[in-house]
Amino acid sequence: MSSALLATAWGVLGALVGIGLNYLSRALAKIEEIEFKQSLPEALIMPVLSAVLFFVFAWELGLQRLLLIDSVYAAILVQVLAFDLKTRYILDLVMFPSWVIAFALAFATPWTPALSWPASDWRTALLAALIAGGVFLLLYFGGQLVFGAEAFGFGDVKLAVFIGMATGLSNLRMVHAILYGVFLGGAVAIILLITRIRQLKEAVPYGPFLVLGTLIILLSQAP
Repeated sequence: MSSALLATAWGVLGALVGIGLNYLSRALAKIEEIEFKQSLPEALIMPVLSAVLFFVFAWELGLQRLLLIDSVYAAILVQVLAFDLKTRYILDLVMFPSWVIAFALAFATPWTPALSWPASDWRTALLAALIAGGVFLLLYFGGQLVFGAEAFGFGDVKLAVFIGMATGLSNLRMVHAILYGVFLGGAVAIILLITRIRQLKEAVPYGPFLVLGTLIILLSQAP
């Protein structure tokens, strides 16, 4: 199968996955008692993003195990991004199962042995998850102390754990993903402050930026 044909077929699969994510998000939001009503443009975000990401991953990776793994991560990250943009909330019923999924996939991920520490397997991913979650837990409480409000939401802490598990420590992927996300979020926050769209005390949701940083790393750095 040619790269173009594979990428196109995988992109179509991504669109179908995105449609499913819309239905899943509405169902889980109802369980967690969060209002989640989508306009037509909003309902297109998950299918379009999933289709684009699936296409790009398939084009870059070809048909291999890592394509399946990264596609699962892309689907989870797309749901988090779109839902957080709409509601400023990250669903527990998405995050907690995602931890389990990422931990299971860590056993199958082809980590680079020479660049992974302490081992090129699930232990690396678990350690990365603990580090990322710990850092964001400190940021969560630090934001409350400094600003009197949440500079980072607790959902970002749970998202950071997932990001650590999905990216691991090989090639410092977890570090890069978090830094990219924080820098992107910080840059946008500064722009919003300068343009007076937001005030200093108003929190900027970091979830979407952490998602973007992670997607950049998944696309650009091998595990």
